[in-house]
Amino acid sequence: MTTIDASAVRPPSAAPIPWRSLAWVTWRRHRGTVVVLLAVLAVTGIYLLVTGLQMRSAWHTVQACTPQRSSACSFAWNNFRNTHTNPGLISALFLFAPLLIGAFVGAPLVGRELETGTFRYAWTQGVGRNRWAIAMVVTGAAVVAVSTGLLGALVSWHEQPLWRADVTPRLQPSEFPSTGLAIVGWGLATYAVAVLAGLLWRRVLPALATAVLATFALAYAASRFRLHILSPLVTSSLAYVPGSQPISQWWEKAGARVSTAELNAVLRAGGLQQINSSGGKTTVQVVPNEGTDPVTYLLHHGFTQWTSYQPASRYWTLQWIEFGWLTALALVIIAIALLLLRHRDA
Repeated sequence: MTTIDASAVRPPSAAPIPWRSLAWVTWRRHRGTVVVLLAVLAVTGIYLLVTGLQMRSAWHTVQACTPQRSSACSFAWNNFRNTHTNPGLISALFLFAPLLIGAFVGAPLVGRELETGTFRYAWTQGVGRNRWAIAMVVTGAAVVAVSTGLLGALVSWHEQPLWRADVTPRLQPSEFPSTGLAIVGWGLATYAVAVLAGLLWRRVLPALATAVLATFALAYAASRFRLHILSPLVTSSLAYVPGSQPISQWWEKAGARVSTAELNAVLRAGGLQQINSSGGKTTVQVVPNEGTDPVTYLLHHGFTQWTSYQPASRYWTLQWIEFGWLTALALVIIAIALLLLRHRDA
């Protein structure tokens, strides 16, 4: 009689759970978050649609008005500019929207599991913590990318009349990160930080706060160097290309830069108001009832005003650059989070 060593008999290995099934489980666990996010986006979309149509109607009135220099046309233009170029709180909400979306989706993915203790069940199932984490993270990233992409498209459509009227340049710090591809990059970067913060904090609310604050600080830094990634153009014309974003202004004489004190001395000698200097710009104001424009006075005395700027034609180039480095940053942070998760005890 032949005996068989039971230890040599190995049960057949179970087939891994399909990725689509893991995605479905992720949806089931976080559908409440997605539903709330879609509801907020729907309300925002309705607001943008209504106000965008109103703005387009006002801009059509300005364009159709003739003659352009008449008082009626001037009134229509001033009404359009004063009504639609000061959104106030709404503009700030658009800037924070990708940060809030990314944090709102990313913080609970791992943070809630650790906070509630359900990770002890999820990590010990046959699916394995690595496949579970990848399914969760990829699904969440897709939700963030689609949500921010839709929001960016709506904001871009809404702002088109202001861009065409050249009252709000597309490269302006309050416009650029909430439109195009940049808004997707900021959403993904915040999402990645939120996932990592949830893993480290093991709590949802601290992870939310950390992600928003950290990414806001990064966004502030980006606004400082964004316009210097590509070499700015320089012009001495007082009317540079429409839609461009000025960076700095200065005055020169005989090829040498002139300080504000020197300009003030020249203006005082001519009996004109002093020059103003702030925020890296050196400008002069037209003085009422003086009979002489200070800018014209300086130009006639051999001074030249220079302006460095980024043209509107570089908008998409800068958008792709910002989207690229933000996405790369998000991938690095997600990789760190997955590596830490792999070595965390269940």
